[in-house]
Amino acid sequence: MDRVLKDLEPKLVLEYFEDLTRIPRGSGNEDQVCDYLIKFAEKNGFSWHKDHMKNLLIRVPATPGYEDHPTVIVQGHTDMVCEKNADTVHDFEKDPIKMEIEGDKIIAKETTLGADDGIGIALAMAIASDKTIPHPPLELVCTSDEERGMTGVEAFDTSLLKGRILINLDATDEGVFVVGCAGGPVVRVEIPIAYEKAPQGYAPIHIKITGLKGGHSGEDIHRGRANSIKLISRIINDIGRNMPYKMAEITGGLKYNAIPREAQAILLVPNDTKEKAIDIAKKMTENFAREYYSIENDLLVTAEEINKTYETVLTDISATKIMDFITLAQCGIVRMNHQLEGVVESSVSLGVINLEGDKAVIQTMTRSSSESMYMDMYYNIERLAQNVGAKTFIMSNCPEWEYNPHSAIKNVFESTFEEIFNKKPKFLVLHAGLECGVFAKKIPEYVDMIAAGPDLRDLHTPGEYIIISSLQRFWQFFKEVFKKL
Repeated sequence: MDRVLKDLEPKLVLEYFEDLTRIPRGSGNEDQVCDYLIKFAEKNGFSWHKDHMKNLLIRVPATPGYEDHPTVIVQGHTDMVCEKNADTVHDFEKDPIKMEIEGDKIIAKETTLGADDGIGIALAMAIASDKTIPHPPLELVCTSDEERGMTGVEAFDTSLLKGRILINLDATDEGVFVVGCAGGPVVRVEIPIAYEKAPQGYAPIHIKITGLKGGHSGEDIHRGRANSIKLISRIINDIGRNMPYKMAEITGGLKYNAIPREAQAILLVPNDTKEKAIDIAKKMTENFAREYYSIENDLLVTAEEINKTYETVLTDISATKIMDFITLAQCGIVRMNHQLEGVVESSVSLGVINLEGDKAVIQTMTRSSSESMYMDMYYNIERLAQNVGAKTFIMSNCPEWEYNPHSAIKNVFESTFEEIFNKKPKFLVLHAGLECGVFAKKIPEYVDMIAAGPDLRDLHTPGEYIIISSLQRFWQFFKEVFKKL
């Protein structure tokens, strides 16, 4: 097979990356990529260790003159998100990624490219195997199953590691170095509910919110986007202030880690008030349009009577419990970072609500770079849940990576970047989880960490691409960093 990237620089990085695009490596399917990396290690005379979760540790000796320098961990994940267009024929279990060069892009137009984090693994391999690049002893840590919840790194035996400096290669903006990340529990709230016979003389009104932008509940939380569950609660509350109603249905959101884009509810209102209920919803639509005029251009609220008979509805107590929780729950930015301008420190996102049998289930995502803050937000959720007679369950709990303004590796990256490009880089505390948080939790001693990478765009979607010129600049910078470690 002809190599698509053979004429591009940096040749060694892109040779390894193109190899990786030919290997099926969706989350949980990392056997073949492990075999590839083991062959790479053995070809170069590097020792290696593989565990039961398909995590791989490759030990790389120092180049001459760097033997007494501190060991550096270089880390990335081997799995990728496998998404394709609906009409694309592609089997991620066996087919290589079809990519092409389009101007300054390496792009897969019909599937994900796997640059997240294939380019990070390729960069680590190139640093280790290029004999012209001086470096200290290296520990290449290639973790598995990152995209489905970091189960690989959670199982990795960190006692195998000698290094206490870690460079993570899962960042996606050139010149923006990640120096901390958020953690926090995902909380499932179960509100007990009961049903009663639907009253006579009531009409069902279907209220629906669509067209919101949504987005990542951490990385997009500062953009001020509307939360559909919160908006529909405002409409229901306004209707409830003007007339009695019975709740038949309510649902919103698809994933706990996404800002919900849509929500809907069916309320039964007295026949002689149905037109007023619809008018209230329309008035709220106007309010929302004013509040989000520069953010949510496609926001749409519909309210209409539907031709459907409901035999049962929620009891008033059940509906009140649901509405009290949604209305009073924290949602959005809780606090900004006081050390880094414009960076969110703590937030909560109300992500999903569904009625499931005898309970209403609400899923909420907390995030903070401070453990004390995300635990405070969790306790607030727990207290509110107790007040409506609900139970809470922690679905998962991603550890934070707390920012250290005195980080030595941060200083190395900053000074090297300034020397090469004659400008200052940016530093970011990512308002999302990174594997660095798990390393920080599992290694007893302090680990000086930073995350970096070239410009990658449209991650996790068909059309994902690498900006070639950015990769070239990043490789120039990256090589210089290792001379100073």
